[in-house]
Amino acid sequence: MILLVTQCFPPDPGGIETLMGGIATHLLPMAVLADRIRKGGAEWVDPPFALRRFGGPKPLRRWRKARAIRQAVATGSVSAIIADSWKSLELLPPTELPVAVLTYGTEFPQHLTRRKRRRIKAALQRASCIIAISRFTADLVRPYVPAAPMVVINPPIPPQPEPSVAARAQVAQQVAGRGPVLLTLARLEPRKGIDQVIRALPGLRAAHPDVLYLVAGGGEDAPRLRALAEAEGVADRVLFLGRVDDDTKAALYRSADVFAMPNRREGNSVEGYGLVFVEAAWYGLPSLAGQDGGAGEAVVAGETGLLCDGADSAAVEAALKLLLSDAASRAEMGRKAREFARGRCQWSAVAPSFAATLWTRKVMVNQ
Repeated sequence: MILLVTQCFPPDPGGIETLMGGIATHLLPMAVLADRIRKGGAEWVDPPFALRRFGGPKPLRRWRKARAIRQAVATGSVSAIIADSWKSLELLPPTELPVAVLTYGTEFPQHLTRRKRRRIKAALQRASCIIAISRFTADLVRPYVPAAPMVVINPPIPPQPEPSVAARAQVAQQVAGRGPVLLTLARLEPRKGIDQVIRALPGLRAAHPDVLYLVAGGGEDAPRLRALAEAEGVADRVLFLGRVDDDTKAALYRSADVFAMPNRREGNSVEGYGLVFVEAAWYGLPSLAGQDGGAGEAVVAGETGLLCDGADSAAVEAALKLLLSDAASRAEMGRKAREFARGRCQWSAVAPSFAATLWTRKVMVNQ
């Protein structure tokens, strides 16, 4: 049995949560020790793995989870351990079992106290293998553990759902008579580049008078983005939808022409990979992504979409104009995006690589 120790787990939304849920589902037999559900949503119904949740104040929660790990290891039934981050590694007792840890990027900020740097190094030394979600992330981790075995595995996605008739009708009503349609699905924070897409709309409107920008997601940046749309004179071209369910999300993907998230670095906040680009690709959507971080591995430049300098407003506008100006080229990118997402980005193709890391000591790079 593999033991998965994680702070982040469905139904909580997010890329890490999605990845942990996929690992739990595809690497069996599995037992999961996860934190409490933080943001609502229904608990797993009859999952194919054992699941135990831990709540309460953080110190007590961590102590209880650490005790549960020790008890599980002591039974002799655990063959390997996967930790969702270096913080979960800290809970592990000394063990000879294979231990893999996931790394994403944002947990390795540019400026650290000496104490936290020592904590990260000490935790990572407990792992027999480190799984980085992109080459960008691997480069961030390497200074902490130069000699550690490391594998780069881009996070896969499960098959994505088709929207219901009701969800399609609802979104069709929202976009009726408008187009082309740009879409962003993300937490509303500066590094996602939503502000740059808004700034590009006045220039796009000249060639595409009915252009519409759909923004789905919640976050602290919403008031600033709404004010920016007003200031740019494009408030009537931007539709803020808030958080949406999976059915609505699928309908939005089906209704859009381009997925636009020209991400950029904002201080220590950076996109380690960008699973949402692959989700968009499943529905045949070409993407515009930023060059910072690991998005260049989720969007194949010139094939499944375009990359640009997300910090440069002019570069974002130029890239969007290019995507919208040639319907045939956009359709071809969409076709390649669909093949990309439904082939090498599926769990059926990637799960063996995750399993192999638990029993290898080699440094590997997944292609």
